[in-house]
Amino acid sequence: MVVPSVPGFGFSAPPRETGWNVARVARLWAQLMRRLGYDRYGTQGGDLGAYIAPEVAKAAPDHVVGVYITAGLGIPTEADVPELTEEERAAFEQLQQADWTNGVPHHALLRAAPQTFAYGWHDSPVAALAWMIQKFKEFTAADKLPEELIDRDLILTNTTLYWLTDTFGSSSWPMYDSTGFGWPEGQKAAPTGVYSGAPGIRRLAERHNSIVHWPTDNPGGHRFLAMDQPDAMAADMRAFFDKVR
Repeated sequence: MVVPSVPGFGFSAPPRETGWNVARVARLWAQLMRRLGYDRYGTQGGDLGAYIAPEVAKAAPDHVVGVYITAGLGIPTEADVPELTEEERAAFEQLQQADWTNGVPHHALLRAAPQTFAYGWHDSPVAALAWMIQKFKEFTAADKLPEELIDRDLILTNTTLYWLTDTFGSSSWPMYDSTGFGWPEGQKAAPTGVYSGAPGIRRLAERHNSIVHWPTDNPGGHRFLAMDQPDAMAADMRAFFDKVR
């Protein structure tokens, strides 16, 4: 298993120039896999990784056997609303009311001034933890506190990693280097598996992906699924790669 850090995140040094979008990171990871001697492999990602993992397949289509992401594909936009069924439209309206779509617009904040926020994050562990806890609270569909879903030590470890490596600010640079927000689109260079489709719609996801794995009964609720449901996620990931290896 190869677990690289995105440039500027945690154990990976900050880049020295702008332009490190998901496609460029994916090309770097494909090169990494070549140098490590892996000829056939799968990619997996959640959150930002849900954008990068499909790009690795585009960068190395002859080597990637499958792409597995936790969620994010097939989420309807306003343009899709007219063709939604009544049930799908109700789910879309519920999505529009979720905390993580109506809370603090962190994408906009980080596009505007990530370095300004970085001084507070790195000067004060309390400020850093306050920011993180707010994100952990917003990024869940469950009506529970973050520490009721995810072990408190995992939350503290996650925050500490950013703080000790001074990468709170540099991990925000991809936002600064972007012009807006968009859901992951995916790819058709390799088969795709998704842990949980909701709130995405499979037929919409299949416009840009060759979906071969889309279970509807996996447990979960938090955006950071590997922290919330590690055993279920590992089992489902194995089930997907058994289909495509």
